Amino acid sequence: MRDSPCQTTTGPPTGSRDDPAGGNAQNPVPRPPLKGFAARFAGGPLPILLLAASLAVTTGAAAYIGRSDPYVVVVLLIGLAVSAVLFVIARAALDTRKTDLAELDRTQKLLARHTERLRILHEIDRAVVEEKPPEAIAGAAIQPVRELLEVPRAIVNLFDLAAGEVEWLAAAGRRRTHVGPGVRYSMRMMGDVESLKRGEPQFIDTRRLPPGSDVDALLASGVEVYMVVPMIAGGELIGGLSFGGARSPFPPEQIQVAQEVATQFAIAISQARLYERVRNQAEELEQRVRERTRELSRAHAELQDKHTDLLRLASELKAANKELEAFSYSVSHDLRTPLRGISAYSQILLDEYRDMLDGDGQSYIDRIQAAVQRMSDLIDDMLQLSRVSRLELHRQQVNLSDLAREVLDELRTGETERTVRYEIQDNLEAHADKRLIRMVLDNLLGNAWKFTSRNPAARIRFGAEQHDGAPAFFVTDNGAGFDMAYADKLFHPFQRLHRDSDFSGTGIGLATVQRIVARHGGRVWTQSAVDEGATFFFTLPPGSR
Repeated sequence: MRDSPCQTTTGPPTGSRDDPAGGNAQNPVPRPPLKGFAARFAGGPLPILLLAASLAVTTGAAAYIGRSDPYVVVVLLIGLAVSAVLFVIARAALDTRKTDLAELDRTQKLLARHTERLRILHEIDRAVVEEKPPEAIAGAAIQPVRELLEVPRAIVNLFDLAAGEVEWLAAAGRRRTHVGPGVRYSMRMMGDVESLKRGEPQFIDTRRLPPGSDVDALLASGVEVYMVVPMIAGGELIGGLSFGGARSPFPPEQIQVAQEVATQFAIAISQARLYERVRNQAEELEQRVRERTRELSRAHAELQDKHTDLLRLASELKAANKELEAFSYSVSHDLRTPLRGISAYSQILLDEYRDMLDGDGQSYIDRIQAAVQRMSDLIDDMLQLSRVSRLELHRQQVNLSDLAREVLDELRTGETERTVRYEIQDNLEAHADKRLIRMVLDNLLGNAWKFTSRNPAARIRFGAEQHDGAPAFFVTDNGAGFDMAYADKLFHPFQRLHRDSDFSGTGIGLATVQRIVARHGGRVWTQSAVDEGATFFFTLPPGSR
């Protein structure tokens, strides 16, 4: 009895693949000379005929010579000697023939086993080429392997080294075959794992294993000893081929066959797993492509719907613009006509009845005319704001510095009595619609001019600075300023932060600025403090500098 349940077998036997004892069918063991000579006669009746002839000749010679002749004894002795020699030759010939028949039978059996071994390996190779799953490959080959190894039980095991467990892939007994997973047991049943990783087979004594249901099942099936041959692919231990039976030694040839089959199983299982991974990845990729195609189809349908909606909205917007244009024309015509009448009649009163009006009457007339003028300005600003949204953009490279100088020169010409110091940064350009950008500068510089009217040392500056990596143009002044708490009202129509008595206006200018800048893809914002002036920033699309 061994000291441990398993023993490492370090390699295949020293004999050849077909004849572990050292000879084979192609290179027979040499015979002694006598057997070689006798073998020439083993195949026919010549030895027996010679023996019979020798006895007949001896008897005849003795009869011819006669009993009284002294040579008769010599003749009989020679005849018997020759007969004995012939008998020995005949006996050697018969023994040689039996030996040759035994060697022939052994060679045929070795050849049959070798053929079966090659057939099994070929079937495994063909299964790999046909991309069969691992359980199908092992299930088809395990029973022939058991029969080839001449054992009552053979199993292809897969190792789960992380869990320390073994699982059947296929198992064969004398009466039935099990294919597929389901049977799991401890890795301890496979012997020393580190030795298996080195490619060393393990010899295991079943009765020396720790008691358990797995051991009982092995003993019940007649497996008292068994061997585990590692299955290694790509340097990784993936399983083992186990086989065994009654207490008998495992011949070197049997171990060599098991190693060959285990190696082929390892390659087949590794390739099958690789094929399975590739197939799963291909299916997953195809599924993703199908899902992506469906998403693109849905997105395309949504885009088509949105495109249809946009066309409808564009059509509605075009109709609304036409209605707005008609409304603007109506407002301009219908409101200006009575305003012109009010202005004309009030002027007639002043011209023809001034002497009849007292001071209050004349003041009332002046207020009427001022209100008419303010109403006319308001109508002009409203029409301008509506046109800004409808005008088509004609972008070009515009020199903002030159436009700013034109605006400030016109303001100075209108109020020559004022002293205003202004600075304009040179060579400021933007890719924009020149007419609309002129409106922006008219409003911003006009506001700066207006709100510095009470400052005798008025200053206005137009320039640009970097903001978030892009140029931001600005108009800054040292005028009245405003409280930033109300800054969000500035860019809404008719919203004003100063009284008309302080600074006149309609509240449309900054709303127009915001709309023009937004149409160019930019934005506008402000910084200010009461009595400390104000700065208005605006950005324009790339190409501005």
